[in-house]
Amino acid sequence: MQWKRRRLRMAAALTLGLALVAPGVQALTLADLDGGGSFSVGSLFFSDFDVSAAGDISLDLADYPVQLLSDGFRLSGPLSVLLGDAGTLLISYTVSALDPILVGASVSAAGVAIDAGSQAWVGESLFDAANVPIGALFAYAIDGVGAVPFDSAGFAATSIVNVAKTLHVEGGLFAALPVIDQRFLVVPEPLTLALLALGLGGLAFWGRKHEVPGRQT
Repeated sequence: MQWKRRRLRMAAALTLGLALVAPGVQALTLADLDGGGSFSVGSLFFSDFDVSAAGDISLDLADYPVQLLSDGFRLSGPLSVLLGDAGTLLISYTVSALDPILVGASVSAAGVAIDAGSQAWVGESLFDAANVPIGALFAYAIDGVGAVPFDSAGFAATSIVNVAKTLHVEGGLFAALPVIDQRFLVVPEPLTLALLALGLGGLAFWGRKHEVPGRQT
């Protein structure tokens, strides 16, 4: 039993350390986003958030900070349970890109799961504008099974992706999801790519036309 206490103390310290990696001052939380909230990062626009919490985790959505990243967002907060408790956080939202187009998504979650029955995982389903499934992501730590802290998926180019995300922690002795990163991959629209190629071709032609006579290449 002593070794379990040591592992628990180490896991709690690790969870706290990971949580402190996120900035200490947070201007945004899940409470701000629930009920249709929105924000933008770069060319991405996140909207129509709906959030609910259940079980033995904090049910106060203001306890879950949201940090904006250049291509998505980071979620942290009290997603941890002890001694057989369990908790679930459900998040749905829409992400759109007006100029570039969306072609992929990824999720990373360094979960902690200690002792038989412990699990910490993030699963999400991705849908296009017509709510047709286009991908699924799953990152987990499950005692006795192992850990996969990162997952990614590519999909056909689209301007809108609807996301349904589940975060779940369940003990065992201890389970936690200290930090979860959600990211999206965008590329320019085909017309933008064509214009870029045309511009580069024009520059190359201009350079050849204005070469200094006699210059060795």
